[in-house]
Amino acid sequence: MTDVVKELRAGATVTDVLRVQQSYHEHRRWSTDKLFDGRRLSSNVSQVDKAALWHSSRAELTTQPAGIRLAVDGVKLANELRETNPLGSDVLHVAAAWSARYWLEEEAHHEVAFGRLLDMAGMDAIDVDDVIEHRGPFPTDNYARVSILQACVEIEACVSYGWVSRQSEDPLVRDVFHTIMKDEVQHRQYFASFAKALVDSGVYPIKDVLSMAYTWIRPDGGETFGSAREAQSERQGYVNWWEQTRTADGDEFALGDDALHEGSVHAKKLTSVFALVREATGIQTESYDDLKRAYFASLRTNDVDRIRSAVSAGAAREAALAG
Repeated sequence: MTDVVKELRAGATVTDVLRVQQSYHEHRRWSTDKLFDGRRLSSNVSQVDKAALWHSSRAELTTQPAGIRLAVDGVKLANELRETNPLGSDVLHVAAAWSARYWLEEEAHHEVAFGRLLDMAGMDAIDVDDVIEHRGPFPTDNYARVSILQACVEIEACVSYGWVSRQSEDPLVRDVFHTIMKDEVQHRQYFASFAKALVDSGVYPIKDVLSMAYTWIRPDGGETFGSAREAQSERQGYVNWWEQTRTADGDEFALGDDALHEGSVHAKKLTSVFALVREATGIQTESYDDLKRAYFASLRTNDVDRIRSAVSAGAAREAALAG
């Protein structure tokens, strides 16, 4: 259900939407036991596979505090808006329920699957201190911004897991990463739909969506560059896993730029963020400069057509200067 507000305005209730979510969740569900049943890792598990597994297994730990925060904050804000914006309140109840019921349950499969692979590969289990650190409380923020943040995080996971599933020579590694990647694709779609619904219902302006997308990919320190950024933001108790990517020469679990920030991997991340912006706002962007123009225009107006015009006009001026 990609247009929650349209469905609600057409007469659907929150219960109707939750029923659709449940049905789709049941249709897509898979079993870690069945995926691993009778299977072993081959001798083709590479050091690159192990490095990817080291990072992925820790990244999945952070979904629990994020899901809990989104569920709690969603219900709280929904109740605050019940009288002034009942449509927006319904949207938030839908988003909160999905975060608590389905996102967390599906992400638990990922955590368990990667943990089993760690054990089968003869790698050390994640120690309790690491687990506790990655379970740190997720900060409260504007719900639309957080929805876009989470969509961008899902994009990082989709592209990274897809890369592993293509380059690995081990069948089980390929299957686990590919199966989890397909979940992350759907999670990204849900977060996009919630961001769109929050804008369409008037809970938040467009600028909040655009600001997070802009923050994510800006070339001078965008979040997508993770640990490669010259300066990192200080975090209080919460781990952003992409900021802890190991890349140092000689590190046995280091990931190379081909897995993170170069070539087709980076291009896919960018085009996916542009598609996310289009789905959430209806504004077409095809480059960082387009997104920057859209974001700056949104600081002056919440009118989609005027923002689109600003993007088109800026692109035309740039083309004229280039000519």
